[in-house]
Amino acid sequence: MLARHLLLALLLVLAGAAQAQDFPVRPITLVNGFPPGGGPDILARQLAAALTKRLGQNVIVENKPGASGTIGAASVARAAPDGYTLLFGVASNLVVRPATLKVPYDPVTSFAPVVEIARGPYLLLVSSKLPVKTTREFIDYARERPGKINFGSVGPGSPHHFAGALFGREMGLQLVHVPYKGGGPAYAAFLAGEIQMLFDSMPGPQAHLQAGTVRALGVTGEQRLAVLPDVPTFIEQGIEGVDIHFMFGVMAPAGTPRDIVLLLNREIAHSLNDAEVRKTLARQAVAPSPGTPEAFGKRVASELERWKKIVARTGFAGDK
Repeated sequence: MLARHLLLALLLVLAGAAQAQDFPVRPITLVNGFPPGGGPDILARQLAAALTKRLGQNVIVENKPGASGTIGAASVARAAPDGYTLLFGVASNLVVRPATLKVPYDPVTSFAPVVEIARGPYLLLVSSKLPVKTTREFIDYARERPGKINFGSVGPGSPHHFAGALFGREMGLQLVHVPYKGGGPAYAAFLAGEIQMLFDSMPGPQAHLQAGTVRALGVTGEQRLAVLPDVPTFIEQGIEGVDIHFMFGVMAPAGTPRDIVLLLNREIAHSLNDAEVRKTLARQAVAPSPGTPEAFGKRVASELERWKKIVARTGFAGDK
């Protein structure tokens, strides 16, 4: 009886190894939980094209927008754990949304982490119509006008929302949150004078910075952006507590065979060296940050706990 069980276990191991060795034998779907045309979508499509060349099978991006990426993430969590359905995850659906609202998946246990792609900072942007040139000047300006400074976001519960709310709370400002359905409407609100402040990442504000309609006063993180070398970090300006950044990564459904996860990890990491992928990352002012699946899993778990603390600091009332 023992010998039979050992033989069965060996056959299962060999079957899994053969499955990974043959993988992939058909197209792979990379689910992006955000609309076409945005920063995450552009990067997902460049990555899919590079990965297609490496794997010899088509990698197709499928957009499933809604609820800050939650709909797309939930669909991958429910998918067969065979490596043929993957999630192009961002901070919104991996750690921010789950830290604020009830979602139909657990970002730690519902997925098999494959690889981190990149992470980067947010910029504090203000209307160029305001008579301020530094973050400190803006803080003083806003303190003198409690309840009269509007800050925009791409939606309630988004990283952009929490960046603005956290900044206001840490600086002792009474700011009014005005959510919009995407970056386009938010920048239109800048032009219309509806909002005076917004946190966003590159390349979203690039054209508006060049046009002079918005001004960048500070950047989160420890280093200045190479594309905006004159914009100081908050740390340089003696401003602490605004520790918001974004993150990209690829996840598979929980239970995906480890050999397949490791193969995908290796091939995606190599794909990040593709010239077009590099250009896209450079436009978003980030560098690739691939590592092991375990390292990405630990990052997601730690970021989830960090975001729970950020949410608590902002006083956001979700439905948890």
